[in-house]
Formats: sequence, C-alpha cells, structure tokens
Amino acid sequence: MKLFSSFSKSFFLVVIFMVLQGSAILNPDAPECSLRDDPACLGSLVAIPPPSSEGSCDGLGSCRLRVLMPEELAVPEEVPDVPPGQQQPMEFKQLLRHAGDIHKQNPLRTRTLMERLSLVENRVSSMASSLQKLQEEGRMDLNRLEEQLNSLTALLLGILSGCKLPCGETVLKTSLLVEPSEKSEHTYPRDCAEIHKQGIQDSGIYTIQPIPLRQPFEAYCDMVTDGGGWTVIQRRQDGAVDFNCTWQEYRHGFGSLQGEHWLGNEHLHSLTRLGQHILRIELEDWHGVKRHAIYRRFKVASEANKYRLTAREYQGSAGNALGYSRNYNHDHKCFTTWDSDNDNYPMGNCGAYYGAGWWFDSCLAANLNGKYHRGRYSGVTTGIYWGTWYILIDKRTNQKYSFKKVEMKTRPLSF
Repeated sequence: MKLFSSFSKSFFLVVIFMVLQGSAILNPDAPECSLRDDPACLGSLVAIPPPSSEGSCDGLGSCRLRVLMPEELAVPEEVPDVPPGQQQPMEFKQLLRHAGDIHKQNPLRTRTLMERLSLVENRVSSMASSLQKLQEEGRMDLNRLEEQLNSLTALLLGILSGCKLPCGETVLKTSLLVEPSEKSEHTYPRDCAEIHKQGIQDSGIYTIQPIPLRQPFEAYCDMVTDGGGWTVIQRRQDGAVDFNCTWQEYRHGFGSLQGEHWLGNEHLHSLTRLGQHILRIELEDWHGVKRHAIYRRFKVASEANKYRLTAREYQGSAGNALGYSRNYNHDHKCFTTWDSDNDNYPMGNCGAYYGAGWWFDSCLAANLNGKYHRGRYSGVTTGIYWGTWYILIDKRTNQKYSFKKVEMKTRPLSF
C-alpha cells in the first residue's frame, strides 16, 4: 500500500505539472481592447506586434493591442554572469513508473530498486553541487586573468606613450604578478555616490572610474533628488536625440550629458557589477504629473550575457511596469536593438518594430527609449511607454499617450 501511494503521488504531481504548464501559455483567443469606452482597458495595456501573416501595420491606428490584466509574477532565479559555452547544472528528477506491477511480482526487488534510485539521486545531486562550485571558481579565475591583462595593457600603454615608468622588478611584480583587487587605488571616484560622500553636493558632470585601471568616463550626477549621489544613466526631455540606435551605439553611449543621453551599456555594467544597487525611474507627463519607480535590486550584466537586466523589489508611485506580468516581464531580459535581436518575441525583432533599444520581452509593458512624441499620437505604440501609468489613452480621441520627461539613475544600495 505504501508503494502504491508513492506511485499515486508521482502521477498526481505529473498531472499538476501539466496543468501548470498549460496555464502559463498565453491564450491565443484573448479578447482585444476596442480602445473606446471600456474603462477596464485603461492602465492594463501591453504591446505586442501583430503576427506577420495578418499583414503589417500602416501606422494610422489600424493596429490593435491585446489586453492583459496583471497576473502574479513568477520571479526567475537570478543567474550569475556565465561565459558562453558553459551551462548551469540541471536539477535531477525522476518518476518511478509501473511501480505497482513490480511490487506484485517481487516486493523485495522493488525495495532494492527504490534504495538504488535514492542513492543515484543523492549522488547526482552531489555531483551537480560540485560542478556548480567548479564553475564559480572558474569564473573567479577568469576575472583575475582579466584584471591581470588590464594591468599589462596599462603598463604597455604607459611605455608606448613615453611616460617615465621605472621598469624594475618591483614595478613588474606590482603591475602583473600581484593579484589585483577592487581595493586598488582609483584615479577618480567610483561613482556619483562617492563624490557626494566627499562633500560635493552640486549636480553636474563629473569624471568617475567604477573599475580600477580602466578608462574613466564622464557622467551627470544628481546630488539633490532623494538624498543625492545618483549617477544618471538615461534622460529624455525634448526629443533632441533619436534613441533608435545600433548595438554599438547603445554599448558606448550617445547624446549629450547636459541633455538627452544614454550613458552606455558597458558603463551600466561597470557601475553595477559589484555590490547591490538601486534603480530610480522618474516620469513626468504633459499634465505636469510626476511619479517614480524604484527597484532595490538593479544590475546590468556583461556584453557576453547581452547586458541582461536585473530589476526587482519594486516600490514607488508609478507602478511596476518592468515586472508587469509573466509574459511581459522585463526583469532578467537581454538587451535588444534593431540590429541585434535578443528578445522573446518569436516572430520578429521588438527593437526594430518599436524603434528603440530596450530590455524587451515579447514585446513590452515598458519602453523608456521609445520615440519622443509630444503628448498624444496614433498608430503603433512607439512612444515613451510605462504600462502602469494612470493614463495610457486619451479617452476623447482614442490616441495613445507619451511622456514629457524621463530620467533613469542609479546608486549603491548602501549609500
């Protein structure tokens, strides 16, 4: 009876698993919002391109948006940066099939099989843990090698540029043979938070250096908002800069630090790769309404990991559009541009369709790098978009609504 009960539980778990899998699939027959007088449509719209078989959008309001109410979000486990080619160990799962028949034939043999199965599971679990530990140690070794190569590059550049560097044994040991650490001396402050701690409280452009021995760069520091110390990573305010840029442009950054700009994905990674950081998003519409969204766990992965976004632990007044629902969740998504498709939309490139570089899912519930529209606009949802805003559509004209000002900024959680 005990064995039969075990088999029944296993079969029951399989049935539950199949039901859960089916419930996670987006219903293809979901109703479409008429965008007219239905209040339920307001504040619950997410954008997805129509299937290519239905024809392309003419951009004059003929495209319709699917309506999805927010649902309980299944937060994925944060995955550390892993170089391409390496895989995470898979959890070992087995179900004992036809256990009842075996038990009827030979109960002693069944008990032996169960004991062996348990032993195998324990050994595989132990091997998986060992493999994960080896991968973590390998990643640490790669980081040390990278720092050593950076040290060597800095030394060679100094020699080639004609600097008066002592080339004795002490310098070589210090630059190359001693394992570098994050406690190495910085030529410039790490970020705007460190500048603020030095007593500087005037907002403006400063030079920062998040990683020792790497090239410093300039960034705009907000020293006033919510205690100051914020490094601004994005700003929209007048439409002076086109944000429909290439992968390389988003990698290095573009625009003017005094006005509209994107700081650069490589800089975002260097700012957030160590420690815990906060992302603050500030929104202002054309009616003067201002709201904000804060994510207390913020990180941008390396280029090898497609600058994958981590944005969790929301709080604020603008709504959690980055974690809107299971199918429209920007957290843990890779960056996509029109020339580098890394989104979850199987029928096309969200970056090309919506004209922006962003952490698209399939496709979006938020897009702060969209086209700068001056208030209302028609057609495809190409504007600066935040799917949990109090107004997404002008009820009188059925036109979509874009934002007047947007800023994204970050600082360490321990500030």
